[in-house]
Amino acid sequence: MIPRLVLALLLISSMPLYAQSGSDLTWPQHPTLAWDDFKGQPPPHVAFPSALSDTGFKFQLICRSGMLDIDAYAFFSPTGSWVKPNQKTAELLKHEQGHFNMAEVYALRLRKAVRDAKISCDDRARANAGGQKMVAGFQADWENAERQYEQDTQDGTDLAKQAAASNRIDADLAALNGNQP
Repeated sequence: MIPRLVLALLLISSMPLYAQSGSDLTWPQHPTLAWDDFKGQPPPHVAFPSALSDTGFKFQLICRSGMLDIDAYAFFSPTGSWVKPNQKTAELLKHEQGHFNMAEVYALRLRKAVRDAKISCDDRARANAGGQKMVAGFQADWENAERQYEQDTQDGTDLAKQAAASNRIDADLAALNGNQP
């Protein structure tokens, strides 16, 4: 899994972020992955990994009612994601789903943090700088969490640890979704 963050740092009036690049899927629109979503081709002569999910989160900083806000959503890029045809197992798909879900967890946490910070847009440059700093921190945290996920689950091959990680991510999603408008 190679995480990427699409930056859309615009401070404008209430313009929502739903502009996806190409055929990217957003978590709110398509939260459950299937092997048919993996459209990319595995590199030739690569023994490991068995699959790669191109996930991340997109965001747009905006001002709403004089306060800094953010639209942030996880995405999955079908063309950037692949699986070896003979490796399509339910266990591996659950692992790849974990990457997508984790991106949504960090998008939701970022939305909550920006809203809770209550940054005024009176000085847009200052608000933008504050928002960018928060995003950078969440990006670093998410990338570290991705590395830890791979390490803890041994790239999804330790089924007990994978189940524990999946349960933890699902619990985080459920808790965070209860806090979103």
